[in-house]
Amino acid sequence: MNDKTLTAYVIAVVISIAFLLLAALVSSLIKFETGVNRTDKKKRRVWFWLFAFLTPVATFLVGFLAIAPSITVPTMHSKFMTALGIGTAIGFVLYVVLGFVMSKIFKNGKIGQWF
Repeated sequence: MNDKTLTAYVIAVVISIAFLLLAALVSSLIKFETGVNRTDKKKRRVWFWLFAFLTPVATFLVGFLAIAPSITVPTMHSKFMTALGIGTAIGFVLYVVLGFVMSKIFKNGKIGQWF
């Protein structure tokens, strides 16, 4: 595995963790509501899934726009693009799995309302 393909996987992991922390921050900023028509749970869930769908988009765009243009060898570019696609999928799965784990760990808090 060369440096550029490893970079694709590192980008995916870093972006998925960053978006997960951002989702946790947004969830903690949404206040608990009282009453019959509470929408706070729905807002937290919507923000979590919005960031879930933005994670692969951001991962692919960062890799495609920042790293891919610097690769001049066609075979290395092809390997990087393949690794970027796989890394994008890994980043999305990592985001959802870590989000699920966090929602079970903090099940009585605001993060626990993601699932």
